[in-house]
Amino acid sequence: MRHMAFAKRDKTYIVTRMNGARDIPVQPRKRHSLAYWVRLGGWAALAIAVLLIAGFLAFSGLIYDEPTDIRAADGIVALTGGEARIPEAVELLSQGKGRRLLISGVNPVTTRGELASLMPDSRKWFRCCIDVGKLARDTVGNAEETREWIKQRGFRSLIVVTASYHMPRSLAELRRALPDIELIPYPVRPRNLHLDAWWAYPGTLQLLASEYVKFVPAFGRCLVIQLGLNRGLYGGSRLCVNAGRSG
Repeated sequence: MRHMAFAKRDKTYIVTRMNGARDIPVQPRKRHSLAYWVRLGGWAALAIAVLLIAGFLAFSGLIYDEPTDIRAADGIVALTGGEARIPEAVELLSQGKGRRLLISGVNPVTTRGELASLMPDSRKWFRCCIDVGKLARDTVGNAEETREWIKQRGFRSLIVVTASYHMPRSLAELRRALPDIELIPYPVRPRNLHLDAWWAYPGTLQLLASEYVKFVPAFGRCLVIQLGLNRGLYGGSRLCVNAGRSG
């Protein structure tokens, strides 16, 4: 047995060699400097920032501005939490766009009579064709509450009424809970929401950024369900943004 030594800078490396064995070059492990790790972290942060910005721009393109020509569906669901959502949904019901309406996420202490009093012309619809859901506390809960209602009624298509900025996340959560139901968006545009030039209005920009942060996990949950149904990454992604056909 022999010993060999070689030096690199101020360090000496000793390698033990068995008799009869071939010489094997030993390369000392390279140690990166602090500057290297700083540069690497900077590039990683830049890549993440680019992805987030690109994702936000794509998300802004998913926001429905105004409702288009709405075809009739089996049911209508209004997700509470903003102005004009319930009146717009009741108006759709009165036009025959759906057989029944679910108002999801109503405060547990609010009665049907109190809701009807807000829209005097809607009392007859509350008596015959409107269901009030009081279990949901957020958009995930809205989706779960709507799923149970859809199952009970046997519906296959649904008009979704909510705020325009809230529509992408609502559709993603509903698609997760109702993977085979046709979803027809009916966006309600809140006052003081500037979608045409959102980058020039700090209030609108802040609202959209907050909604984007909530949309990303909702999209992820939806995509997991679609992949489990063997719809593929591309097809599942399109369904989660309501750009493809379910079923």
